[in-house]
Amino acid sequence: MTREDDVATWIAALPKVELHLHLEGSLRPATLFRLAERNGVDVGATSADELAERYTFNNFGDFAALFFAGLSVLRTADDFTDAVVALAAELAEQNVRYAEVTTTPINHHRRGVALEEYRDGLDEGRRRARDEFGVELGWVCDISRESEDPASEFTVGFLLGAQAPDGVVGLGLGGVEDGFPPELFASSFARARANGLAALPHAGETVGPGSIWGAVRALGAARIGHGIRCLEDPALVEHLATHRIPLEVAVTSNTRLKLVDGVDQHPLTALLDAGLVVTLNTDDPAYFRTTLTEELQLAHRVHGVGRQTLLDMQLAALRASCADSATKSRIRDALAAV
Repeated sequence: MTREDDVATWIAALPKVELHLHLEGSLRPATLFRLAERNGVDVGATSADELAERYTFNNFGDFAALFFAGLSVLRTADDFTDAVVALAAELAEQNVRYAEVTTTPINHHRRGVALEEYRDGLDEGRRRARDEFGVELGWVCDISRESEDPASEFTVGFLLGAQAPDGVVGLGLGGVEDGFPPELFASSFARARANGLAALPHAGETVGPGSIWGAVRALGAARIGHGIRCLEDPALVEHLATHRIPLEVAVTSNTRLKLVDGVDQHPLTALLDAGLVVTLNTDDPAYFRTTLTEELQLAHRVHGVGRQTLLDMQLAALRASCADSATKSRIRDALAAV
């Protein structure tokens, strides 16, 4: 066995934590096609293999179109449960022990899905993830910037009401950054924080440092989804590093969406060298054709990130997570044994 083979084996076996992962972006072709057949949805393909050929895009707009087309197969509680169980099986295969999974209630509500169906499906899927695969899940329900009227406070109202699923740990903010700054949603995040939910917005993915400053100052962000454009502002880098505000970095996602010119051009090393708290994530693993294991291997193979730093990033993800103390202790012990 070569040294690289040895590292790959070590990475595969490493206990893992993931913080930035979209349920709706985890639908592999086989799962999406099966749900489409169940619900009589035409996805423009006659097989899962044919459908897989459509999992390509040239920019964020192309990706968004594919992403929203995939939502059409999620209609009933059973559909959401099956999506969660399929994701849990994939996470377990990678030795992911805990994941915070983002899901967007308004995208389903506006399609006519009953919120009770949505909730029941998530609850059953989360239970089965734990009982059948030993994977603990926490939900991050996010506001879709371009879809939700900020004044409606729809998402935070859902999370604080009787229809909310079990296991919600935070309020997120996703969708199109340009034209929808974090400040618009400050009231929703204030309500969420006041009720014990973490503020977990995307920022600095497609828009520059101003978006990240807004997430920190107006929303009280505990972590930043993506945040790679912080490097354009030294004062912001210093603030994030000093206050130990973690970044949820997704190398393959940034590359596939053409936000960087290639995996080797990704600023991962620059972020680490700047003393920032960096965690590795998949974002939308099905559509970006990646896994957390592959993200760790990319960091090692392309960016030269060594074992100790990879281990440190898992510990950082664990510390930054909203997992309960028992789960944190159990995973910390597993990482200490590596």
